[in-house]
Amino acid sequence: MHTIRTIAFSLTAALALTACSSKPSDEQAQKAITAEFERVLGNQVWVKEYRDFSLSGCKKSETAEGVICDVGGSVVLDIGGVAQARPFVQPVRFSKASGEWTAHKL
Repeated sequence: MHTIRTIAFSLTAALALTACSSKPSDEQAQKAITAEFERVLGNQVWVKEYRDFSLSGCKKSETAEGVICDVGGSVVLDIGGVAQARPFVQPVRFSKASGEWTAHKL
């Protein structure tokens, strides 16, 4: 019986740690960031693509729901029909609601 409790406790702890370190995939993060660009800028600017996109250093946010990740790479924006690559190196908070990730600028 002691062994079963030990295994159950270990599984519960492992699942709790996994939930805390949950982060979006690169594709999910890009989708969330694109949605935030569209929300803020409307149809004035379009996200064409991401280059060398990476998420690193993700940790649970201490001040709000979700995780904070360092985002690296660049985003190519279509501004008035002209493509412009802009560096995108900053922390972003990601939260998940209804199964979808949302990006929040810090």
